[in-house]
Amino acid sequence: MASSLVLCLVSLLMATISTTTCTPQELNRDANSDPTDRPSGSHRRPETPEMSGGPWRSIKAELVHKDHPLRAAPGSLSFKEKAERDFQSSRRRSEVLRSRHERLLAGGGGLPTYLSNLTMTVIEDVYVMTISLGTPAQNFVAVADTGSDLTWLQCQPCEHCLPQADPLYDPSRSSSHANLTCADSACQLFTSQLPDFTHPNCPMQSGSTSNASCNFFYSYADGSNMTGDLAVETIHLTSTDGAVVDVPNFLFGCSQSFFSDSGLSSNKADGFVGLGQGDFSFPSQLGDSFGNIFSYCLVLATAVATQTSPILFGSAALSNATGIQYTPILHNDTTFYNVGLQAISVAGQPLEIPSSVFADNGGTIFDSGFTITNLEPQALDALVTALAAAIPFPQIPGGISGFHCWNASGLTAADIAARVPTVSFNFTGANYELSYLNTFVSAGDANFCLYMIPGSPSIIGNYQQRNVYVVYDRANSQIGFVPRNCSDVVSF
Repeated sequence: MASSLVLCLVSLLMATISTTTCTPQELNRDANSDPTDRPSGSHRRPETPEMSGGPWRSIKAELVHKDHPLRAAPGSLSFKEKAERDFQSSRRRSEVLRSRHERLLAGGGGLPTYLSNLTMTVIEDVYVMTISLGTPAQNFVAVADTGSDLTWLQCQPCEHCLPQADPLYDPSRSSSHANLTCADSACQLFTSQLPDFTHPNCPMQSGSTSNASCNFFYSYADGSNMTGDLAVETIHLTSTDGAVVDVPNFLFGCSQSFFSDSGLSSNKADGFVGLGQGDFSFPSQLGDSFGNIFSYCLVLATAVATQTSPILFGSAALSNATGIQYTPILHNDTTFYNVGLQAISVAGQPLEIPSSVFADNGGTIFDSGFTITNLEPQALDALVTALAAAIPFPQIPGGISGFHCWNASGLTAADIAARVPTVSFNFTGANYELSYLNTFVSAGDANFCLYMIPGSPSIIGNYQQRNVYVVYDRANSQIGFVPRNCSDVVSF
């Protein structure tokens, strides 16, 4: 199934790709070189040349949701089954983030860098994208996640890898692969952010300049962990005009051992693409070449079974951004994108929620890997109370599957939407207005539920980001958003 997913995703992108690989000469300068010819210590944070102008300025890809037929098991899940799945995965991720934020706050202004990078969030494979590495190219499907930094794949030889339908990445098949050594500056930067036990080959306090492989131990807070080597490789990207762009020296983790109770195989993923703020994340490595900005537009839940969602890197990220509003990124986290939530409004009226409810937890996170929006309990209680007073339908006692729900017998979804008040998140300098379709979820039998759960810190999940064009303008430290019909957004 995953192999067919790779082929289908590649065909989506290749449909408009020219038969000639249009790559600037300087981009290919290391693509086919012998890795043994590269001088020790030459690999810093992955370097790619500046590319001013030209058709290679922006990159495109497609995000595929776990409910898309290319990924989902045969047969559709019921509302209760999806709600339970989303509730449990969001709850796990929320618990991890709460613990992480408590450590941050207890530290009086900063989470130790090694904790930020070592203990990441839980493995949640909501959206995947195809990536292509190596010379010749090897294609993979990887989870796209704004809550992690390192891009990694399971690699040959592998002592204990999770099952995956696609062949493991094989370094021996690629002329452009090179393992980093302890002497490489990129290894030293990466390992300086982790405690020594996570990279026993390269004990930084000894001032080692060893030529041993730059290995690592990387742990996710749900108990999943992996070991492997840091390496650089040529990554093949698709520009918005359809050309293939080869970028050498892309740093990634080559995992040779992975342990997980949940695994990745159930939803056909071969690894991760980290979209976070860290030095080695996918957008950080590509920022100098393509512009330090990316965007996505997630199609509605009603469309994920038939459509993919575009993700753009570079200046094209602003191509659908007319009318966009921006809010500053709070730089109190080295991975997650935190913003300042000031208030919540119903039908334009701010709710009576003390500002400290949001301010005391280091901000509100925008997270593509989190499905259901997580709100501070006091804030969610105030929201539900206001909605119950404004919605002209009976509230269902006890709710459904843990969600607050109402019944509107005899009415269509359009009729219900017209009678339900609008919910808005009021961020610093920007108003994030939700539609009925990304606030509530249909529960069948004319029932509809508020698709949010209590938890701390507050997190804007991907369900509430659907049909919203979201821009991560990292160069200017801001996140922008504007309502869009993502099914119609131009992805080039």
